Amino acid sequence: MLGLEESIAIPKELLKDLYLGLARVEEVLATLEELMDSEGLQRIRRAEEEYRRGEYTTVEGSRGVNELVE
Repeated sequence: MLGLEESIAIPKELLKDLYLGLARVEEVLATLEELMDSEGLQRIRRAEEEYRRGEYTTVEGSRGVNELVE
């Protein structure tokens, strides 16, 4: 078990900021990964074209997505 001399206290607000920052970094990395993948880039381009043509469906919440897929 760690003694006091081997541990530190981190304020909750700092921990929250670190967590949110990490989440943003993960989003950026996922985007870069998608852009580096040729199939992913093609999916993005198709989606942009569909959006420009108005060929998209909007839903509210995960229930709407599940209903759309079924």
